[in-house]
Amino acid sequence: MDRMRIEAGFVTHAKVKWYSYGNFAHPYLWKANPSDSEYQESWGDPRKEKVVKIEKQQDLAKNLKVSRGRKM
Repeated sequence: MDRMRIEAGFVTHAKVKWYSYGNFAHPYLWKANPSDSEYQESWGDPRKEKVVKIEKQQDLAKNLKVSRGRKM
């Protein structure tokens, strides 16, 4: 059924038998052009935009506890 959906132009989260006996993977598969013989695969959903993380160095510096020696 997954093959029929991919051939029709859909992106599917398919169950694929992976390298050895009993191992399965679940990548997203699709074809860019219906006439292509190979599938394109992705481990994340290709229809969603990728979110870019921006780390702030200032926030990391504020979270560090500064030791001021032994308290009496």
